[in-house]
Amino acid sequence: MPKINNLDEAAAAVLDAQQQKHRLELRGLGTKTGIGNQPVYDACLDVSAMQGIVDYQPEELVLTVRAGTTLSAVEAALDKANQMLAFEPADLSALLKSKSTGTIGGVLATNLSGPRRLTAGAARDFLLGFDAVSGRGERFKSGGRVMKNVTGYDLSKLICGSYGTLAVIDEVTIKTLPRPETSLSLLFESDDMASAVALIAGIFASPHEPGAAAILPQPVAAAAGIDLAADFVVVIRLEGIALSVDDRAGHLRGMGGIGGTVETVPQALSETLWRRIRDVDLLADHAGDIWKLSCPPASAPQIIAAIEPHFDMAFYADWAGGLLWLAGPSGADFGNALRAALALHGGGHAQLMCDRGNSKQLIPALQPLPPAQASLSRRVKAAFDPLGVLNFGRMHDGI
Repeated sequence: MPKINNLDEAAAAVLDAQQQKHRLELRGLGTKTGIGNQPVYDACLDVSAMQGIVDYQPEELVLTVRAGTTLSAVEAALDKANQMLAFEPADLSALLKSKSTGTIGGVLATNLSGPRRLTAGAARDFLLGFDAVSGRGERFKSGGRVMKNVTGYDLSKLICGSYGTLAVIDEVTIKTLPRPETSLSLLFESDDMASAVALIAGIFASPHEPGAAAILPQPVAAAAGIDLAADFVVVIRLEGIALSVDDRAGHLRGMGGIGGTVETVPQALSETLWRRIRDVDLLADHAGDIWKLSCPPASAPQIIAAIEPHFDMAFYADWAGGLLWLAGPSGADFGNALRAALALHGGGHAQLMCDRGNSKQLIPALQPLPPAQASLSRRVKAAFDPLGVLNFGRMHDGI
């Protein structure tokens, strides 16, 4: 496994692979190798040595860091300045049975974004710039240290979520934000999922600025330590200045579910609860596969109603119902049923995040692309990596 220390070595490795007609799998700490499809490769390119914080100016809300730096090291540095990655990347180490939180490069490669994505944006919205080597073996840069409205390709958004199929990245510049002064969560009871989604829609239509919203079925809520008897529990997070949070919470308590029942979760317990929601810890002990569905929030109840009677499964919703985490049986049947339900109810994406039964041999891990989008994606791949050197097939056939 070639181990590189910088982009010059990366370019040399890519050019050598081209000459030998080899394909490379990019690997940092290997924590996310199970996410996406199995790439076709002849050798691994180890990028884990490209570590370290290059520049951090808290007063400018800008961090430049090498892609192999661990997520835990990045968050520790931000904690000292009372700042955060606002897109709230998940730590999937428990779910994926990994000993590490992974690297910031892995977070960007998979566009891994947590509960605050609903209001703050995804990882790709905070990547200001990067240095990289394409699959052609050519070094290039994109962006800088500030957000600008410019014409041309937005390569930062293209690279995020590309699963290492377009380029080897080294230095990345990320926008940071101050950590909220305080936070708390409100728990609302609801008798069905449709009512829960409607309640959240009403809360987000109010002027009281909720920061995150999740829906937990009673068994999942109980596993999270929530002692409420309702079939569903809606969790609303409020963040900001203490006086503002208290005032907004007071207004929202009047928007309860069954009997107006509302409970308040103080900051320490609220942070733990949202960390478990973010990290999919609530489903980590399930024996089957773990799927992630992105869908219109209003469609979530219909999708669950179409699937739940036919499978032994567990689930919960984040992003106000727009993100469903599901644990279900291994094999192709569950995934095919999920994708069929999505197609019938508003569309979306179903991704196999944790394969515990060799299901990827039977069904693609990522949502298959419509023909027009597949054609465009292949053209992008050809522009950056015409010989298919980097992580070939990690996302889709030929990509």
